[in-house]
Amino acid sequence: MKTMHGQTLVELMACLLIGGIMLSLALPSFSSILQRNQQTQTVNQLLGTLHYARGSAVMSRKTIGICAGDTSCDSEALWQGHLLVFDDLNRNGQLDSGEAQLRQEQLPEGYAWHWSRSSPYLLLEADGTTRALNGTFTLCRDGAPLQQIVINLTGRVRTRAPVAGARCS
Repeated sequence: MKTMHGQTLVELMACLLIGGIMLSLALPSFSSILQRNQQTQTVNQLLGTLHYARGSAVMSRKTIGICAGDTSCDSEALWQGHLLVFDDLNRNGQLDSGEAQLRQEQLPEGYAWHWSRSSPYLLLEADGTTRALNGTFTLCRDGAPLQQIVINLTGRVRTRAPVAGARCS
């Protein structure tokens, strides 16, 4: 007579129970990893936009503007939705008719950048400097500061952890 090899229903249920417990323990860690990756991607997106704008200013020998907005620049210090990079021929910080839009970047849902300056735009001169608009971008999610990008007068950028008192409003 042949013997049958296999698992019983009780053994299968025990394995599924153990797998379910392990999965429920791993999910919170996995969601925090996804949030950190989204945060890193958002920081890298703004860094790339700043480097692109600075490079475009130097290569084209024109003033390049960066602001938040869909088709025109918003007047808010909190940059949400889209970032615009454009030739700012009249240096007013607005995308006017006759000025070319070079790039539009969509920010991830739920994230915003708070620009520390009173002007709602950033201008980069033909030599790559910031036209006295140095400042700090603070990455915000749900009103909490997560990361900062500091841009100096020469147009160079660096990242840092948010300092005490960093604003998101």
